[in-house]
Amino acid sequence: MKKLFLIVLLTITSNIFAGPVVEIFECQINKGKTLEDLSNMMDSFSEYLKKAGLENSYKAHVGFQQIPIKPGSVNWIGISPTAEDFGKAIEWFTSSKDGQTFGELYQEVYTCQESFLTYVTASSK
Repeated sequence: MKKLFLIVLLTITSNIFAGPVVEIFECQINKGKTLEDLSNMMDSFSEYLKKAGLENSYKAHVGFQQIPIKPGSVNWIGISPTAEDFGKAIEWFTSSKDGQTFGELYQEVYTCQESFLTYVTASSK
């Protein structure tokens, strides 16, 4: 019964929020890690997504926070075109060996404290 409820809820939610899904994590680069480590991690992530056939389901960007200035900050910005695509990416991340391996890699490079997820419901033209 719980699975049926979840499926119905996700179907309704994905139809209501038809725009992209954006997740943002506010993180700090770990001691001893560099911008090169971060870049290498993103290269690995791209390879994992391509291998899983998810390169069109999820895109990730990282950057250092500038305003306000936070030395050593790493902001992860993940974007999926739909809630369904986001679900595929999360399932890969939590259920596959490659997803779990990547999770270990990113925890070696940075540590996250705050995050949020939003559905884009309107955009400027």
